[in-house]
Amino acid sequence: MDLDHEKFWRSPFIIGAIGSIVALRFAPGESWIIRFVNVLNGAGIAGFFSPAASEYFALTSPAMYSAMAFAFGLFGMNLTSAIYRWLKNAQLSDILPWIRKE
Repeated sequence: MDLDHEKFWRSPFIIGAIGSIVALRFAPGESWIIRFVNVLNGAGIAGFFSPAASEYFALTSPAMYSAMAFAFGLFGMNLTSAIYRWLKNAQLSDILPWIRKE
């Protein structure tokens, strides 16, 4: 089984992980486990959302495709953190009437 290095380094998951590693400097999380999960989050967001965004914006060159994946990796981790904090602090019983306060 041959590994195509060009295809490997152009993968949105790999480029998103690199963007997430760069973003670790500014991201929350002190422990290595939290940092590892943050990198996986950024890589996952980049891997799944950057192809769709690249198609939506009609980006066809490999360089622009890679830049989109890097940006999703860089900012996706912080977006996930913000959504998690919002859900943690949200008063869901005020928004959704079927959730009872306990």
